[in-house]
Amino acid sequence: MLGQMVKRTADVPPSSTRATNDRRVHAYFAYGSNLSVAQMALRCPGATDPRPATLSDHDWLINERGVATVEPFDGSQVHGVVWQISDEDLATLDRAEGVPVRYRRDRAVVITDDGPTEAWVYVDHRVEPGAAREGYLERIIDAAGHHGLPSRWVEFLNRWDPVNWPRQLGDPDPSAPQSLSELLADPDVTESSVLRSTFGFLAIHGGGLEKMTDVIADRAAAEADASVYVVRHPRDYPNHLTSNAFRSEESPLLAKFLNHVDVVVSLHGYGRMNRSTQLLVGGRNRNLAAHLACHVVIPGYQVVTDLEQIPRELRGLHPDNPVNRPRGGGAQLELSPRVRGISPRSGMVGDDGLTPATSRLVRGLVAAAKSWPPG
Repeated sequence: MLGQMVKRTADVPPSSTRATNDRRVHAYFAYGSNLSVAQMALRCPGATDPRPATLSDHDWLINERGVATVEPFDGSQVHGVVWQISDEDLATLDRAEGVPVRYRRDRAVVITDDGPTEAWVYVDHRVEPGAAREGYLERIIDAAGHHGLPSRWVEFLNRWDPVNWPRQLGDPDPSAPQSLSELLADPDVTESSVLRSTFGFLAIHGGGLEKMTDVIADRAAAEADASVYVVRHPRDYPNHLTSNAFRSEESPLLAKFLNHVDVVVSLHGYGRMNRSTQLLVGGRNRNLAAHLACHVVIPGYQVVTDLEQIPRELRGLHPDNPVNRPRGGGAQLELSPRVRGISPRSGMVGDDGLTPATSRLVRGLVAAAKSWPPG
C-alpha cells in the first residue's frame, strides 16, 4: 500500500511556516536542484540554514520531463535539506517550479536531527522515469556532497546516470552455446553448488546475465541453511541459454543438486513495461508458488501467482526446465531489475549491501524455505 504525501500528527509541530521578527519564515524541503547553494542564492537570496533531512515512505526519481520528483512508496526514503525561506522566496519558488502546472506545493513531515517537522515540498505528478536534463543530475550530486548527505544516497543518485542503467542484451553470438555442456566449456562461465537441506535455490542465469539472481540465491540459501546451485556468466554476457537446455545429464554438479533437493525455487530476471513492481511466480509446484506469495511481502510490490497473468514465456512450465526436475518440482520466481536492486528506482543500499526491496525479498525467501514442510 502506497503512503500519502500529506502527513499530520499531534506530535509533529506545524513548522512549515512561523513568524520571526514580524517576518514569516517557511521550512522548505529540497531534494533536487534546489539543493544547490549557488542556485538558491540566485533564486532565493534570503534562504538560510540548510539542514539535512529525510522524507519517509517516498521514492525519488527523474521523470519524463528530466527533473526530480517524489512519489509515495512505502519503505523508501528521500534525502535532502530543509531551507528556511521568506514569503518572497516562497513566491519566487512557486513561479520557478511552475505551480500549479509543472509542480504542486504540498506539506509533508520530514525528519531532521531535531526530530520531525512540517515543511513545504514541491511534487510533480508525472512519475514515468526518464533521463535527466543536461547538467541537472550533476548539480544535484555535487550539492548532495556539499551538504554531507549520506554517501549511499550519492551512490543512489549516480545510478540515475543513463550510463549506469540496466541494458538490453546485445545480439547473440551466432556461435552461442546451444547446450549446457557448451556453455560450461567457456572458462569465464562457472557453476557452483552447496548442499544443505532438501529445500533448494537455483540461479542458472546469474553473474553478468540476469544480475543479482545469484547473489539473492546465495544469501537466501545461506541464511535458510538451504541448498543452492548457481551458474555465473561474465559481465554483460550476451548469450541467453534457454532454461530448458540446462540438462542435468551435462553437469554432474547440477545432477547431484537436483537429486538432493525435494523442491526448488529458481530465480530469474525479467523486464517488462509497467511490471517493475511485480514478482511473477511460475513453475509446476503451485503449492510452493502460493507458499512463496505468503512469505515474500515487499511494501509497494505485488507477487503474481495467477499463471494467466504471467507471460507464457515466463511461466517456467516446461518439463525439462530444471525448476521442475526435483522430486517435488519447484517454483520459478521472475524478478524485475527494480526488486533486484540494479534499477535507478531500486532505492538506496542499506547496511547489508542490498536495497530495501532486495533485502525484504531475501528475508521472505528465507522464511519460505524454513517454513516449508520437509518431504
